[in-house]
Formats: sequence, C-alpha cells, structure tokens
Amino acid sequence: MGSGKTTIGQALAEELSFHVIDTDQWIEEQEKQPISELFRTKGEPYFRKQETNALKTIAGQRLIITTGGGIVAKEENRQLMKEKGKIIYLKCDIEEILKRLEDDATRPLLQGKDKAKIEQLFLTRKAYYEDADIIIDTTGRPVTDIVDELKLVIDL
Repeated sequence: MGSGKTTIGQALAEELSFHVIDTDQWIEEQEKQPISELFRTKGEPYFRKQETNALKTIAGQRLIITTGGGIVAKEENRQLMKEKGKIIYLKCDIEEILKRLEDDATRPLLQGKDKAKIEQLFLTRKAYYEDADIIIDTTGRPVTDIVDELKLVIDL
C-alpha cells in the first residue's frame, strides 16, 4: 500500500541477479485486464482468490515476489508466503504513503485518497504486516539505501 514493494523488489532483484514477479501484474496478465477493472467487473472476493492462486502458482529459485498490500488479509496467503520464503515488511508512515499515492489511480481500495480510509485499511492489516521476518522502514529513504540494508539483513 504505497510502501515501495514493487520499486524496491525490482531494485533488489536486479542487485542480487534474482527474478522478480509482482502478484498484481501476474494477475493482470492471467486475467487480461487491469486490477481496477477486475475489481469493477468481478469484485474484490474474486481478486483475493486470484492472489491466492498467484501465490500457489508462482515458484522458483532466486525469486522475489512482490505483492499488493491486501494479500495479508487472508490466512491462507500468509501461510503460503511463510512456506515459500522470507516475508519482508516495508514499513512507511501514513503521510508518506499518501504523498506517494497522490496521483495513483490504479488502486481500487484507495480511490478518493481519504486519509481516514487509508489509515483504517492500514490498521486492519498492521498486525499481519508486523508478523514479517524482516521489517524495514522506507519512510523518506532512497531506494538504494533500502536495498543496501536488505542485502545486509536477508540470509541468502
């Protein structure tokens, strides 16, 4: 949810010579439509099932999987992620998230940019996020610094 998962995942993958797969992009390719359209035509429950399908399907050595922020809401997804590898939570202040999402129209649950709505969404997921193996604060930090820190703390 605007913490930098996709950007940092791509930068880390490049640095480590890993492949990176983003579950949202994977779903869009499978469904042949953008996530926003998928939400509109088939609804959030269908999308959440597709997230689980993505986690079950995507596999490989030297692979970084980036996800949407809501994937943690489902117990099965959290279990699949734990089984597949290390879970990294890229923590970020709400104010920074709002700034990063200012011009982003691709996130169906964040349309309207209502700060209270985003905070509530974050609070409902916070305990799941904090159950990660590694927590890195991305607030106000350049991608290169975050990638350097991740390289120090992940056990490859």
